[in-house]
Amino acid sequence: MSSPTQSLAPRSSAVVVIDLANDFVFPGGVIADAGGPDYQARAQAILPALGRLLEAARRHGVTVVYATDAHKDGDLELAKWPPHSMKGTWQAEIAPAVAPKPGDLVIEKQTYSPFVATDIDAQLRARGIKTLYVTGLHTDCCARHTSGDAFQRGFDLVWVTDALQAFTEEAHLQGLEYFKAWYATDATRQFRTADEVVADWERATAAAPAPVVPEPAGATR
Repeated sequence: MSSPTQSLAPRSSAVVVIDLANDFVFPGGVIADAGGPDYQARAQAILPALGRLLEAARRHGVTVVYATDAHKDGDLELAKWPPHSMKGTWQAEIAPAVAPKPGDLVIEKQTYSPFVATDIDAQLRARGIKTLYVTGLHTDCCARHTSGDAFQRGFDLVWVTDALQAFTEEAHLQGLEYFKAWYATDATRQFRTADEVVADWERATAAAPAPVVPEPAGATR
């Protein structure tokens, strides 16, 4: 497994934003409407903290990865759930408050975990990513399956507690406890709020040695 210090190495870290599609967040989405107004309010309430986290991630060289449902007719998940977040629709677009920026990695997934039937693992390893900051929806389902797959592939994990939510607050808290029981090795380090993570990155960046700039050829002292 990864070293406990790797979560403080921004350039080998990534924030994974799970299912922040309109369908999961706003009225008119199949999932959002199934959850009802209370759920929608809680899903929308994570957007400010997540927005601050993503802004800081880009500033500190942390990779931002979106892993979002983009379903097609016939996807196996649709045997369990009604059609939702269908590819090419408004429902599958990422919520505007946390929309991707140039340079971000966008992965369209067809089931709970992006590690199933996408190239996310190869994409992360090609970028030298060792630590994943897990955010999004839902703590007890897609975030849980993503975390399990990432854990079993050797990634270090940090769960951003105020940038995760579920259909109910109870389910959200149960999801966090599941992570603590089965995947966490250092709960103090691995369960952080968005602002705590940003402060961690700022300290890590400040402590990093300044890059060595080579002198031009022929330069004399």
